[in-house]
Amino acid sequence: MSILLRILFAEKLDEDSREPVITFSPPLSSAAYGLLCPSLSFWLQMAAILVLQSIICNALAVIVYFFIVQRRGTAAAFLTGYGFVIPFVIAMPIHFISWLDLRNTCFMICVASTPVLLTFRCLEAMYGFSPPAVEARVTNYMLYYGSVIEFVFDAKTNHPIKSTIQEALAKAKRFLIFYLFLGILLSVLEPCSYAPIDTRRDHTFGSTMSDFLHPGHLANNFAVAYVTHVCLHTGTLGFGAAISLLAGIRTMDIADNPFFLSKSPSDFWGRRWNCLVHGVLKRGIYKPVRRSTANAAMAAVATFVASGVLHEYILSIITLDKKDKNTVRYGMHLAFFAYNAVIFTIEHLVSEARIFSWSGRTLHPTIVSLLVVLTVLPVAHWFTDEYVSAGFYSDYTVGFPILVPVEQ
Repeated sequence: MSILLRILFAEKLDEDSREPVITFSPPLSSAAYGLLCPSLSFWLQMAAILVLQSIICNALAVIVYFFIVQRRGTAAAFLTGYGFVIPFVIAMPIHFISWLDLRNTCFMICVASTPVLLTFRCLEAMYGFSPPAVEARVTNYMLYYGSVIEFVFDAKTNHPIKSTIQEALAKAKRFLIFYLFLGILLSVLEPCSYAPIDTRRDHTFGSTMSDFLHPGHLANNFAVAYVTHVCLHTGTLGFGAAISLLAGIRTMDIADNPFFLSKSPSDFWGRRWNCLVHGVLKRGIYKPVRRSTANAAMAAVATFVASGVLHEYILSIITLDKKDKNTVRYGMHLAFFAYNAVIFTIEHLVSEARIFSWSGRTLHPTIVSLLVVLTVLPVAHWFTDEYVSAGFYSDYTVGFPILVPVEQ
């Protein structure tokens, strides 16, 4: 087994060493471009990582089910959760990455994201907020823990809903469309280091208000935020389609067009951006805090802060062995989500104002959505800059067909 893994992960994929398979020059242009084919090794390694993590997650699911879910409310349940499961999953990526000698940032994010989901699922299990269907039997709980994409369960029968071949193929078709579209986005943004407009400004806490509202800055932030969404959506669509085809079970969609269909900041974060993480945050943080404080606003703020902490954790994992880790600014993700907690609180306070009901009735839904996104764009670089610095987007391109400029 170890020999097979060493062979499979021999190619580190932390640098793009691909050579163009074809080169061409567009009409009326002196520039030349080459087409890079996607790396098969990238997807094989990603699949292997998910399988290995699934095995570990299934073992943890059995422990959580019998020692926490079945003993909920007891000292033993809390001791198991806080004393073993959560510390184990938080430490797991360090050893997992070292074991496989992972260097591609995408793989490290994949490894670091799983403990985040498991931590919140452990919290929801301790406080009684897991989805009822998954607690109906241990096999359901193993499905819930073992898949990177959540399966859809029937609320009446507590059985996973079967996926037809047509449904799985439709999801695979959507994946292929987004896959090619993402290749185009990466081809455009990679050569300019994900800043298509050169604003030449240092957008930090000391910047002026005009810096944050500069049109070029907002355009850059929109471009990187949108490609981040497409990266997330493409990857989860692909693995969701593969899981549905192999297991014959319907999987959830992670995103729902947040940039062009959102009606409010709470709609953007709660129902459209990342439904998987939103679900575990809601059940693992929001509901327990709201039950203990009876304060919805406080629970929402706690949820945003927890989201910031989990992203700081992911960032710390992916930069463990990076030589240029000093270019990454820790604390910016926490600041980003703290800012959005303020936006969410303001929305909660003024949502009944007439101007918002008027705009919802009068303006085109796309305009409303872009105005919602505009509440985030001035500080979106607090989130995306660190992933650019860590090399996430550049490492992601290895798995996609992209066009690159070449010297003639």
